[in-house]
Amino acid sequence: MNDSATPLLANKRVLSFPVFPKPAPHIMLWEDPGRPHEALLRSRLSAAGYQVVKWSSEPATGYPPHVHIYPELLWLISGSLTVILPGEDRMIELTAGDRIEMPAGLVHGTMAGADGALYLLATR
Repeated sequence: MNDSATPLLANKRVLSFPVFPKPAPHIMLWEDPGRPHEALLRSRLSAAGYQVVKWSSEPATGYPPHVHIYPELLWLISGSLTVILPGEDRMIELTAGDRIEMPAGLVHGTMAGADGALYLLATR
C-alpha cells in the first residue's frame, strides 16, 4: 500500500449499513360470536380503505412462495387456508373468520385445506 494514502484513510469514519425491519405478518383469530358473514367482513375492510375481491381456492391447491410490492390481507369466509412463510420457517393455518395481514416484501405462499378456501383478498 502506498504510504501517501494512509493519512487519507486514517481520518475517515466508516458508516454502518442501516438496519431495516424484517416484514412480519399480523394474524387475527376470529373471536366474534357465530360464523363470519361475507357482507360484514367486506364492509369492515371497505371502511378501512381496502379494495376487496372474493377469491376461492379448490381443495389442496395453492400458490407457491411469492412476494408483492404492496401489503395484502386475507380474511377467511369458509374452509381453511395454510399460509406458508419460508423466511420464518413456519406455516399458519387460518379457519373461517381468521385473517392475516402481510406487509409488502413478505415472502409467502398458500395451500387450501381439504374443503377448499373462500376468502376476501384485500389491498390498499
